[in-house]
Amino acid sequence: MPDDLQSDIHATAEDIAADSEVLKDIETEKATIDPQDPRALELASRAEGLAHAIAAKATAERELVHEANGLGPSGGPEPEPAV
Repeated sequence: MPDDLQSDIHATAEDIAADSEVLKDIETEKATIDPQDPRALELASRAEGLAHAIAAKATAERELVHEANGLGPSGGPEPEPAV
């Protein structure tokens, strides 16, 4: 596997882990406040945004892993280039 591809996979995994920690902290704080607290809506919005970002990064990571394994986007072998 090329070093840059391995580096990209590793960096993406680290980003997902970091975002997950922040999301965990937000969810922990949300669990301790009243739902009518003005911060609740802001925390919920931040959590939603992070969850979307994590999902997008996880998709990118899967695609990188597929590429590292010579697989196409569907998980099957890459199609042969047209001649």
